[in-house]
Amino acid sequence: MRQLVILVAAMFLAACAAPQKVISEAERQQQAVQWAITEEVKLRLVAADCAQLDGILEAAANYAVRDWHLRNGELIKSADEHFTYHMAMFNQGNWDGATAMSQQMVYAAVQNAEQQSNAILQVDPKEKRNVCLSTLDRYKQGGFDLVQINPQMAAQLNDLKSNRSLQEQKMQLQRAVVKDTPRTGRSLYLVEKLWAEKECPRGAVKVLVSNWPDEVYQGSCNNESVVIACKWGNCREMK
Repeated sequence: MRQLVILVAAMFLAACAAPQKVISEAERQQQAVQWAITEEVKLRLVAADCAQLDGILEAAANYAVRDWHLRNGELIKSADEHFTYHMAMFNQGNWDGATAMSQQMVYAAVQNAEQQSNAILQVDPKEKRNVCLSTLDRYKQGGFDLVQINPQMAAQLNDLKSNRSLQEQKMQLQRAVVKDTPRTGRSLYLVEKLWAEKECPRGAVKVLVSNWPDEVYQGSCNNESVVIACKWGNCREMK
């Protein structure tokens, strides 16, 4: 027994002595950016789901989204701008690589947001309205503000906001070096997911307007051209 205790203690000390991975400043920034995008998409998913129940909840959802963005909009803007900046600078003109990497990040953020919103709203149908009302009210009152739920990540986004002018200068330089840069949008993954439901190839979607939160895409399939409009990640076909 004494030998077992000594062995366990030795393993514990060895684990404590093992070098811990050091996270770089760039990695911390990327974590903060992806976290912010996830939180914003989660709000949109919860609001869209609850708004379908009745007119009162639709109004509550609109107010919750409006008020949350009034308080958190600058941090979300910083996250989105750094997202674009990082893709351009990291890939040094390889825009195919930049697009692929950006969509991987958005994919992960959307998947996380879907899981979290489902965890909130997958309740007994009889309870869903009350859950929606309380959740939307908490968003409206600031309970889910970024600085409230994760002050460290919010501080990281604030640092990005203070560096925005420098990043914008670098982006202008990058765009001057790389001609004809294709545009992409944060909602491209969602559009391609919608497009896949029509059994159409992903590559047949292109961006017409990329001005978050308003984005417009065009998809071509079976000799048909369809325009898909997105606002804050909620996408629908234009009839």
